[in-house]
Amino acid sequence: MKTSPKNHFSRSLNQILKRYRLSETELQQLDAVDTDRIVSLAYTDYGGFDAQTGMYYAEERPVNYKLKLDYVKDEAGKVETLIMLPVTIS
Repeated sequence: MKTSPKNHFSRSLNQILKRYRLSETELQQLDAVDTDRIVSLAYTDYGGFDAQTGMYYAEERPVNYKLKLDYVKDEAGKVETLIMLPVTIS
């Protein structure tokens, strides 16, 4: 049985949310996204994504984030990016 991308993104996102707690702002941003419109979901345990550019960096930096989500914003096909779950360096 094949899994549709929509179902896969939704299940993957739910698994991530079971492991981590989002801030209130991040929860509001995520609630505004239709999960059926997600086109890419990237998560990392090492390094992270830059909040401004969305680029992945393998090295630990205080401005890295663990989760990057790309979704279609409107009917014109414009893709938006959400960067969430800040990396905490101890």
